[in-house]
Amino acid sequence: MHHTSARSPIQTPVVVACCRTAIGRSHPERGLFRQVRGDELAAAVVKEVVNRSGVDPDTIEDLVLGATQQRGELGGNVARAVVLLAGLPFSVAGTTVNRLCGSSLQAFSQACHAIAAGAENVHVVGGVEHMHHLPMDSAIAIHPQAFARSSRGILSMGMTAEHLAAVNGISRRTQETYAVESHRKAALAFDHGLFEDEIVSVLGHDEGGAIVEVLEDQSVRNDTSLAAMAVLEPVFLPKLGTITAATAAPLSDGAAAIVVMSLAEAQRQGLEPLVRVVGTAVVGVPPAMMGTGPVAAVRKLLTRTGIAIGDIDCIELNEAFAAQALYCIDELRLDPARVNTRGGSLAIGHPLGASGARILTTLIHAMRDGELSLGLATMCIGFGQGIAVLVERIKA
Repeated sequence: MHHTSARSPIQTPVVVACCRTAIGRSHPERGLFRQVRGDELAAAVVKEVVNRSGVDPDTIEDLVLGATQQRGELGGNVARAVVLLAGLPFSVAGTTVNRLCGSSLQAFSQACHAIAAGAENVHVVGGVEHMHHLPMDSAIAIHPQAFARSSRGILSMGMTAEHLAAVNGISRRTQETYAVESHRKAALAFDHGLFEDEIVSVLGHDEGGAIVEVLEDQSVRNDTSLAAMAVLEPVFLPKLGTITAATAAPLSDGAAAIVVMSLAEAQRQGLEPLVRVVGTAVVGVPPAMMGTGPVAAVRKLLTRTGIAIGDIDCIELNEAFAAQALYCIDELRLDPARVNTRGGSLAIGHPLGASGARILTTLIHAMRDGELSLGLATMCIGFGQGIAVLVERIKA
């Protein structure tokens, strides 16, 4: 019995629906969403998740939306704009959350905390990023003294991953083997229709500029191989580095959304919960060790919930870099067969602010399909943080 089971139904957060867009490449000529705004992607999933959930729109209290680049089309509290674009009642509030790569997992956690505290009850949570329209390093001016305790190199996530690989002896070949496997699992999941339930149809443009229905993640390669990866040049440390474009998550555009409310409210509305939320945790780590964030966050979460790592059936560990994922799997002693069973962000893509809600959506669908009991979603976060969320499937 998990200690959180003692919570009353009024204070037990449950997920009743979750979905995502397919993830497009951030490419000016070939990106599927190069002519689609990020706020439109967010509105599409928000509208769809509300429809799928069956929630009474008048009971939704807040839309909590994660986004890391909060300017331009994702500026001015984009969550409120998405409420209006998605046709939700004016009574639905909207707030935009930024914990860099962990933004939408943070948005989800905050909604759960509000429910557990007896504050706002019915939430739509989501995340969005358009890394083509709003590149991650533009229009940002971090104070130089913020690097006094570390180094400027920490701003390059790739350098923190190179550091992790070097210190822990994670070879280029090992990283590439992991990346090939990520693509293989994702391609297999597509072939077997495992993503059909979670991906919402949105319109984009093919390479020729024709309007197309986007239903498949653009970066997944079923033809990739160790031989193809071996010829790539290192991206962050020319000639010396071990990390290439194949072993770093691709720049991506996409959105995801989740409906979360108390168990009591789900029962009142006659909605069937998919999972209940067992616990959440966030933590800071040295910025140069950014990739270690999931290790610290997961350890904190397991201590907090009294659950052992071996009891967790399914784990979504965001793959910012192969080296970072390998480090976390090894350090937490995770069973690789339970990690990212449908491929990870190396293949699917990593639209920063959307990735937390994306991995949680994939996790919940995998748990439902496999009738698995406990699931964990965790991510490393730029500038040195980690976040983790533990959910338990509610058996019908």
